Order: sequence, then C-alpha cells, then structure tokens
Amino acid sequence: MSSSFSIYDLDEDIRKLLNLDNFLNGMSVTSFIEELSKDHFNKGQEVNKLEYLDPKPYIRTFESTLRELKQLEGRAEKQRSHSERDTEQFELKHSENVVRLSNKIDAANADFDAVDAEISQVVERLNPLGSKLTKISASRDRSQETIFLIRAFHGFYTKGGYEPLDSLRSSKRREDQIKCARTLRQLRSLGQKLGGEDATKHTKTCVERIEEFCESSEQRWLQHFQTAWEYDDLPKMKETADVLTDFNGGGSVVQRFIENTNSSLLSPPEDPEPSLLDAEDVWVKLQDPNFVDKIEDPGTKQVLDRLKFAIKGQSRIILQVFKEPTQVLRTFLQRVYLQIIYERVSEILSFSLTVGMLAHVRILHTLYLLVQEFTSDIKDFLVSNEFDRDNEVVGVVNSGFYEIFSEFLGDQYWTREKRSLVEIIYSNIHQFTTANEDALKSRQLHDKIRERIEPFKQQDQIQTENRRLQQFKIYAKKQASKVTAAMGSSSDQPHLEPKPNFDSQLEISTVETVLKSSIESIARMMELAPTKSSEYAMELLEIVIFDFSTLYIFGGLEVSYDRLLDNPQSWAWMPLFGHVTSMLYLVTAVIKQIFIPCALNTPALKQRMSSLSNNFISQCEIGLNVILNDTIEIIANKVTTLLAKQKKKDFLTDAIDGEEDTEACEALSEYLQEVYYYVQKSLNGANLKNALIRIGMNVLNQLLEHYKKFTVDYTGGIVLTKDVLHYQMVIDEWGIEELSDQFQLLKEIGNLFTVSYGLIDSLVTEGKLATLKAYTIRQYVQKRADFHQKRTMGEMMESLLLN
Repeated sequence: MSSSFSIYDLDEDIRKLLNLDNFLNGMSVTSFIEELSKDHFNKGQEVNKLEYLDPKPYIRTFESTLRELKQLEGRAEKQRSHSERDTEQFELKHSENVVRLSNKIDAANADFDAVDAEISQVVERLNPLGSKLTKISASRDRSQETIFLIRAFHGFYTKGGYEPLDSLRSSKRREDQIKCARTLRQLRSLGQKLGGEDATKHTKTCVERIEEFCESSEQRWLQHFQTAWEYDDLPKMKETADVLTDFNGGGSVVQRFIENTNSSLLSPPEDPEPSLLDAEDVWVKLQDPNFVDKIEDPGTKQVLDRLKFAIKGQSRIILQVFKEPTQVLRTFLQRVYLQIIYERVSEILSFSLTVGMLAHVRILHTLYLLVQEFTSDIKDFLVSNEFDRDNEVVGVVNSGFYEIFSEFLGDQYWTREKRSLVEIIYSNIHQFTTANEDALKSRQLHDKIRERIEPFKQQDQIQTENRRLQQFKIYAKKQASKVTAAMGSSSDQPHLEPKPNFDSQLEISTVETVLKSSIESIARMMELAPTKSSEYAMELLEIVIFDFSTLYIFGGLEVSYDRLLDNPQSWAWMPLFGHVTSMLYLVTAVIKQIFIPCALNTPALKQRMSSLSNNFISQCEIGLNVILNDTIEIIANKVTTLLAKQKKKDFLTDAIDGEEDTEACEALSEYLQEVYYYVQKSLNGANLKNALIRIGMNVLNQLLEHYKKFTVDYTGGIVLTKDVLHYQMVIDEWGIEELSDQFQLLKEIGNLFTVSYGLIDSLVTEGKLATLKAYTIRQYVQKRADFHQKRTMGEMMESLLLN
C-alpha cells in the first residue's frame, strides 16, 4: 500500500492518458511524453528564447505516472491471462459443435441421396407417359384440324362454302385469323391434288369455289394491311402479315409493302431539284475539257437522300412487322437498287452518250461516287443497328451497287475513256496539224536525227509508234470528213477563209489542256477500275506520247525546222522552238508525278513507262540541239555577210564622218539586237545564257579575224574603236558578264591602232592582249598604216616575235 501512496495526485487529463485503450490504439511514446510535459513550463522565463522547464512538479508527475503505469501493467497482465482461459474454452466448444454438425450433415446427405434416387425412378416412369401424352395431344390436334379440313372441303363440295371457316375469317381474334389462313392453305393444296384432269365436274367446281374463297380472303387481308399501313398501325400490320405468311408464305404482303413504299418514293418531292437531262448548259460544260469545277447532279443526290431516309425508316418497320425481316429487307433493297436507282442512273448515262465521250465518263464518275457514298451509308446503318448479323443484306447492297454500273464499266468504260482523251487531243491539235500538214509530212528533222536515236529503241517500240501515228491520222481524216460533210450539207455555208496564222503556232495552253485531261482520266480510272490501274495508266501514257506529244510537241520541232530551212531570215521558227522547252518540262513533270506512281507495284510496266518517256524526251532534246546548232550557224553566216560590207576606206580616212558608225557596224549591231530579241523570247534560264554565249563568242571570233583584214591609220583606228564600243554596248545589253568581259579584247585591239609607237610594247603585256600569242598581235600591228614607215616599229615587232 505504501508503494502506491503519494502526496501528489495526478491531474485528471493525465489519468485519462493512463488507459489501456490509448496504448492499444497506437499512441507513441513521444506523444505520451509531450502530453505529460506540456503544462510544466515557466511562462515568462526563457533561456535563449526557449521556455524554461519547472523541474519540481515535472519530476513529481513522472514519479506518479510510473507508479500508475506499473499498476496498469499488472491489470493488463491479469486481463491477458483471463482472456487466454476464455479463448481456450471457446475453441473447445467450437470443436465440439463442428463434430456434432458434421454428423448431422452426413445424415442429411444420405437422406438427400435416397430422395434423389426415388425422384429419378419416378421421372423415368413419367417420361414415356409425357411423350405419349404429347403425341396423343398432337394427334388430337391434327385430328381436329383434319376433321375441320374435311368438313370445310365437304361444305364447299355440297354447299359452295363452309360457315365456320367464314366465321373464322370474320373474327377479330388473331388466333382465328391464323387458323383460317392455315385451313385455306391446306384446302387449296387439297383442291389442287383432287382437281386434276380426271376429276369430276362437281369436284372441279368445288376446287374453283375454294380458289375464289382463297383469293377473296387474300384480298381482304391485303386490304386490312393496306389500311393499317396508311394509318401507321404497326401492330395491325404485323397481325395481318403473320396471317398472310401462314396463308401463302407472305409473298403477297411483302409485295404490297414494297409497292406502297416504292409509290411514296417515286412521288415527286415538294421542292424538286432540276433534272440534269434538261440542263443543256451543264452538258456543254461537261463536254468542255477546260471545265475544272466540281461536277454535281443535285437531282440524283436529292433522290438518294430521300431513299436513304426511307430505307432507314422502312427497315425499322420491317423488323417489327414481318416474321422474316431479313428476307423482306433483301427484297426491298433489291427493288430500290435495281428499279429506282438503276433506272435513273441508266437514263442519265444513256443520254450522256449522245452528248460526247468526255461528258459520259465525267457524269459516270460523278454518279458512281454518289451511289458509292449512298451504299456505304446504308451498309453502316445496317451493321450499326444489327439488322444484318449474317451479312446477307449487305451482300444484296453490294451486288445492287455493282449491277447498276456493270454495263457501263469494265472494257466498255475504258474504251470510252481512251476515246474521250483522243477526241480532246484531236480537237486541240487538228488546226495545228492541218495548217502545217506539208511540214509534218516532210519529216526533215526526224530523218536528220533518225540515225542518232533509233538504234537505242526497241524494234517493237518503233513499230508501235508508227502504228499509233497511222491510227491517229486515220482517225483525224474521219473526223475531218465528218466536219466537211456537215458543212457541205448546208447550201448557205459561208466560204471558209484561210486559217489564221496562230493556228500554225504551238500553244502552251493546248499542252496544259491535254495533260489535265489525262490526269483527270487517271483519277477516274483509279476509282472506276482500280484493279487495272497500272495497265490502264500505261495505255494512257501511250496516248499522251504517241497521239499527242509526238504529233504536237515533236511536230512543233518539225515545223520549226522546216521554217528554218525554208526562210532562215524570217525568225518564224523561233517561237515554236521556244515553246517546246516549256512543253517538255510539263510533260516530264506529269509523267514522273502522275503516271509512273501508278505502276509502282508493277516493275515491268514502270520500266516500260520510263523507257517510253525517256526515248521521247531524248528525241526532242536532240531535235532542239539540231535546230539550235543550225540557228547559230545561220547567225554566224549572217554576221559574215554583214561584215563583208565593211569598206577598206572605213579605216583609212583623213577625217571622222560625224558621230555615225560604219555601215557594217550599224548593220551588224541592228542584227545582233534582232538576234537577242528573238532568242530571249524563245529561250530562258541556262538555255538562253548558253545560246547567247555561243552566239556572242562566234561574233567575237569573227570580229577578231575581221580586223586582221583592214589597214588602219590613226583616224581609222578611232573609227574602229567607235565600232568596237558600239558592239560592246550591244553585248552588254545581253546581261552576260563573262561575255561582256571577253569583248573587252576588241577595245584593246583597237588601241593597237591608235597609241603611239612607244606604248605598244607595254600595251601588249597588259589586259586581254597579254593572253594573245605574239604572232596574233603581229597580225594586227602589221595592219597599221605606218607599219613599214618606221624602223622602230620593225624592231619592236622583232622583239615581240622573240618574246
């Protein structure tokens, strides 16, 4: 007792801490100490800004707490021992209960097995009885049906009718209607068996009456269905459809449903779009190869939108009304595709053939995409709404889509596609080929380059090229004959004037039109005949190369060369020559970016495309070089002719005749300006620069040789220098720095005739003259009028020769 005595009693808050539940709930030692210490600080006394702890009550509190904790430990130990004894007793009792319960469960299982065995024996005895009862019940039902059928037949045989059957037909109960339908189906079948050729007259009359009753019943039920359809009474529609399905399989009610739907679909909309067949302006645009806007058929689109809405609505009705909705939906969609859509598409496409091939393939592509989009929407609707789990209806939709266009696609489509491109080519180049027929027939350029290009060609390619060219010529003659016949059929046709001159020129717009048309053909082909894209792209490329590029682009070179040979001074060949370069760039770009990618998966065709295009480009490049070389030669000859007009007295004169240049200089300068005008109009870029450099260097070389021919005095040297400066000014206008730099040599040579004797030695060691050989410089110096008058001059020349 004394050990627990203390003059200091614990606070109530500390006593609450000394509780087993606090320690069992996880109170930490740190928290416990903090709670004991929090009230033992001296408020107002601080050391180093920390509150000072009062030690006396702090120590007394901890002493009391330790005593209480020891007592608490004792109580906890007693409680633990008591709890262990209780736990052992509970575990023992639980084990005893488990043993008793296990015995009871075993006994219950034994009783259940016995009962189950007895039940199995009873079921084995009852099953045969159930089967017999089912057979008896079915036999009874069949007997009743047979009796009713015999009575009904007897009624029609003896009285011309059977009142109970008529009552069933008039009943409003669904079961009675179905019984009537089944009985009539059996009566009709029975009558067909008994009413053969060997039947009695009375039997035949009976069969006729049965047939009349069946037909009137069918019409009556169909009228009920019609009324229900008009009032959107789906339960009544379903009831009547079930009756008719039991009567004749439902064929008549399905047909009536589809007829009703078609009737509403074929009725004109409240705000109909104009018919494409009446839009003459649209057909004119469709036949125009330069028409590039999106082609639309608002009338057909409106029809398809209405059909799409109707199909979605009627599909839900079919699902609710008919026992076999899939079959009804198949029949409905077949009627939509092969009657409504096909008739519209076929009418438009047939009319388009009377307009032209281009209009036909364009509107075919438009309609194909419209129906394709419509079909895709319908399939998505069927799948997403689970109307077609076995893909039967989707198969009908796909089949209907392909059947609509079957007669317009395949080889027939491709023949028309190629024909439309050939017609575009002919309509765009026939004026050019007609105006230049003689030049194209002469084939002078072709013959000149023939040996250079054809050894690299395959023999079959040469034969193909010649055959295609011949075919195109035959086609062109036929078209020309048609035009002539059409014009000759009218007596008041005006006299045809000669074709304007521009018809004989190449037009870059013509190449753009044909290339855009070929790209358009490829775009259509990729969607209308995707499985043959490589093969068809090759055929289109052959048309572009053989039927167009060879006749028009290379033909332009032929005409250019013919004009060059016919009248070299007219410059009439240069515009054609210049256009070909731009045209070749366009053709090459389209072949690389459009045609060849179509054959990426067919290496053999890709190789053929590359070979065909490379051979054509090579042929044209050789032709361009031939014409350019001949042009430069003509210019050189003309320069020689103009320089020949130079007079000897031009550079041997006592006085300068005003500010004018010599006659030869003026003529040559004017000619060089003319040359630059035509060349820069016909060429561009590097081709222009290279051509001008070749022409300029030829002129420079001729002038250098030209000045070796004339004796020049001091005044004449000034005249010569004036001429040289004029040439330099003309060349500077060409804007080629290296060429202008080369012409500086002429001015320095002019100085050889004007400087004093003592300066020549230093002059020839500077500038452009330093690059010339001494022999060449001597040729100029010897042409000084005073060359043989001064001994020093001769000595100077000897010095030059020694150096």
